[in-house]
Amino acid sequence: MNQPEQLSPQGRQLLSRRNFMRNTGFSLGGLGLAHLLAAEDTQRAASSHKVPIRPTINPDEPYAPRGGHFDGAAQQVLVIYCPGAVSHVDTFDYKPALEKFHGQKPPGLPSVTFEGPTGNIAKPFWEFKPRGQTGKMTSELLPGMGALADEFCFIHSLHTQTSAHPQGENFFNTGFTMEGFPSFGA
Repeated sequence: MNQPEQLSPQGRQLLSRRNFMRNTGFSLGGLGLAHLLAAEDTQRAASSHKVPIRPTINPDEPYAPRGGHFDGAAQQVLVIYCPGAVSHVDTFDYKPALEKFHGQKPPGLPSVTFEGPTGNIAKPFWEFKPRGQTGKMTSELLPGMGALADEFCFIHSLHTQTSAHPQGENFFNTGFTMEGFPSFGA
């Protein structure tokens, strides 16, 4: 009787729940992208103005703004990006585990990192309450914005492989951890 091969540590990592969910998300993202690209072709065909796939570029003004391939659907987009601003866990990102483990050392982390000693877990300074019809948990810090919670789109799924803030900010704005790439709104 043959024994099944033992998985290497790398193989076990590939089969971890986290990696499975990440890879499944990539697959679903690919399906979503295919749907959006098909919808883009349909929208381009129905567009009121026809722009060639390869735009004509004026050599005297190569960086002048040009029209898109089709009419835009969004009327307004507001991205609030405030590096150095109030922490997300003190405003809109409710994490009940922070209250549960307040004052304790983070489990699974070394007591000293290259940045220095690891601090204790700290709960938010402000109390969180459910707001609006959706019950979105927001803190008392921004009560006016909390009252409009149903009017906002909160994205809590962004993450990066680095814990360093400058590289994380680059990744958020450009998709790359290094500098020198076009950013949001470019």
